[in-house]
Amino acid sequence: MATKVGVDFSTKNQVKRQLGANIDAGDQLRFNGDVDCKISLDFLVRTPTSAGSDEFVKFLFDSSHNTGQSAMTLFLGGNTYNSCFIDNFTVSVKPFEPVVGRATFSSYNPSDSPLSGSNTAQDSFLSTNDVVYGHNCLLSGAGNVVASDIINELNYSKTYSRTPIYTLGSQQATSQIVDSVQVDMNVQSTGLNQLINFSGNKLSSDFGIGLRDVGGSGITRGGSNFDLIVNSGAHVINEGYSIVGGSTLETKADIREVIL
Repeated sequence: MATKVGVDFSTKNQVKRQLGANIDAGDQLRFNGDVDCKISLDFLVRTPTSAGSDEFVKFLFDSSHNTGQSAMTLFLGGNTYNSCFIDNFTVSVKPFEPVVGRATFSSYNPSDSPLSGSNTAQDSFLSTNDVVYGHNCLLSGAGNVVASDIINELNYSKTYSRTPIYTLGSQQATSQIVDSVQVDMNVQSTGLNQLINFSGNKLSSDFGIGLRDVGGSGITRGGSNFDLIVNSGAHVINEGYSIVGGSTLETKADIREVIL
């Protein structure tokens, strides 16, 4: 269900500059690290319809990739990208619009083959009844953040930070150390519950969106649901409001939850 896919390669290099010598036209750069391969994709959020059709949402579940520590394999343009680790993903929810997401991965063993394409004529999983729309989702705990349940837009972002470990005799990273996992949520509404102080507001209960399709089904894998939830203890760190003549009050709030 990807609507856009991008693959970007970049090298870690430095210019060879030496005292008293001109740049050698045939030896201009030195390389001090493995090539970076970043994979980005935009996608429509849909519910799995049968066993095996939930593979496309695997990267959304911490239980499936051990909070960003476990590698995944991505297949793009007929090529295989191994040792892929998720960097971040964002999911946006608006009323009467499909829920859309964007994810970024780093591949430490990418394909070096040219794009070969695919023979697939169409996506056999494409069904509009399985697409998640904002007006079918379930809102809970809004009173912790805003003054009403009228939310115009919600954006949920999760970021994973890690350090790759390189060993002697290997050009590719042999393992990964997860440094941090953090959730940031942005909410746009028409009212604020209260203004934050110097330490922000701490949520006393969970807040977020339950993703559902038109039939009420959620995004499930391994018996657990993926929903856009920040848990009790997260902090409201930014708030703001504005109004234009002839319009309604517009408010926004940013919530942060530190998982690791």
